[in-house]
Amino acid sequence: MLLAPTALPAGFTAVAATVAELVAANAGPLAAASRAPIAPLECRPTADADLNKRLDDDNAAVLAARSSAAALSNLVFAGTRDIDADVRERTGACATTRTTIVGGARAGAVVTAEHRRLAPPILNGVAPGRLGRLGRLAIAQMFVVRTDTTTTLPDGATSRAVSFAAYAAARTPGPAATGDYTIAVTVAGDSTPFATPFPEVAEPMSDQEFVELFSKALAAAAQR
Repeated sequence: MLLAPTALPAGFTAVAATVAELVAANAGPLAAASRAPIAPLECRPTADADLNKRLDDDNAAVLAARSSAAALSNLVFAGTRDIDADVRERTGACATTRTTIVGGARAGAVVTAEHRRLAPPILNGVAPGRLGRLGRLAIAQMFVVRTDTTTTLPDGATSRAVSFAAYAAARTPGPAATGDYTIAVTVAGDSTPFATPFPEVAEPMSDQEFVELFSKALAAAAQR
């Protein structure tokens, strides 16, 4: 149900990764994010931490890849992600958030995240309760977002990065406990070095290229 390595965007190469390694790599940053002051307060992200606690080698699979300046992952999870929480915490009043780093070498730095919702792929087979069908998958919900992040140190030096995330809630015929899937794709561009004045940042891909990548990931999942 994952992208084939040959379907990766130009410049990306698959790297070895397991679900256990993904969970371990996410745990520290997620724990730190849960403690850091954020404004607005109601925009604290929750869906990633909730999902990370439920992932294991029996219910999920992951494809990871790298380019010279970005990391990519494609995750399929046999269960549900709280995509409604993603929408609440990255749109509307939460379209721009400011998080203060409270520990480590960058204590006192402020991370400003500007989220912009992107139009998801257009699917065939739209019906009440679903956005469309792909093979045996009925897609009930999709959320695609671009995030432009600026980290500002107390001395005024800044670093910038661009990332993308996309999530889909899908169902296959069968009992409710076994028919739910979450398909996720993320692309995170490397942060620029800290500099003064404001540094230029190169996006890892265009908005359209990311949406096309997400569409390929949905099609790959539907081939199950």
